[in-house]
Amino acid sequence: MLLCQIFLENFTAAIPGHRCWVNILDNDTVSDNDTEILSPDALLRISIPMDSDLRPDKCHRFIHPQWQLLHVNGTFTNMTEPDKETCLDGWVYDQSSFPSTIITEWDLVCSYQSQKSVVQFLFMTGMLVGGLIGGHLSDRWLVEPARWLIINNKPEEGLKALRKVAHINGMKNAGDILTMEGLRSSMQDELEAAQTKTTVCDLFCTPDLRKRICLLLFVSKELKKSKR
Repeated sequence: MLLCQIFLENFTAAIPGHRCWVNILDNDTVSDNDTEILSPDALLRISIPMDSDLRPDKCHRFIHPQWQLLHVNGTFTNMTEPDKETCLDGWVYDQSSFPSTIITEWDLVCSYQSQKSVVQFLFMTGMLVGGLIGGHLSDRWLVEPARWLIINNKPEEGLKALRKVAHINGMKNAGDILTMEGLRSSMQDELEAAQTKTTVCDLFCTPDLRKRICLLLFVSKELKKSKR
C-alpha cells in the first residue's frame, strides 16, 4: 500500500503544460470585435511572449496585447521588447494528460514550484509519523500475531489465535488440524530453512517471486527518474 502511494506521485504531482491566464483569450464573456476574427493561436501570440526555446512563456504575459506582432514574421531585433508581467490572474493548464493534480489545484508552478517539494516532504513526514504512532498503538492495543506469541514462549496463545483465524476463514476441523505437535514441527522446519544459506539468485527461483522482483525493480527505477 505504501509503495502504491509513493508511485502515485508520478501522476498526482505531475506538472502539466501551462501558461498565464489571458483575458482576451480565456474570458468567455469578452466580446471585442477585434478578437472575434482572430484564431486562438493569434490571440496567444499577442498575449504571451516566447521563451528561449520559442515556445509560449509559462510564467509571463504581456501587460497589453501586442497587436503589431500579428504583422511580424520570424525574429525581430529592432523592436523594443514589450513590457511583461507575471501571471497575476493565475494559469491555464493542459488537461489532455492529467485533468487534475496537486500542481493545478494549488498553482504550484513558476515562483511557487519550490512548494511542490514542501508538499512532498510533508507527505513523507506524515507517513513516518503515522507509521511510528500507528505501529506503537497496534502493538499496544491490537491482538498480537500468532507468530509473535509463539516466539515469545506463548505457544498455547499462539495456537489459539491460529485456530480463531482458521475458523473465521471457514476452515473446518481447525482444532484437529492445528495441533501443538504440528505447530512445533512447522516452527522447526522454518528454523532449519532460516539456517540455510541463500543468495540473490534465490529471488528469481520461482515464477511468482521473479515477477514481483521485476515489478519492484521497474517501479524503483521509475521513481528515481521522477525525482530527478
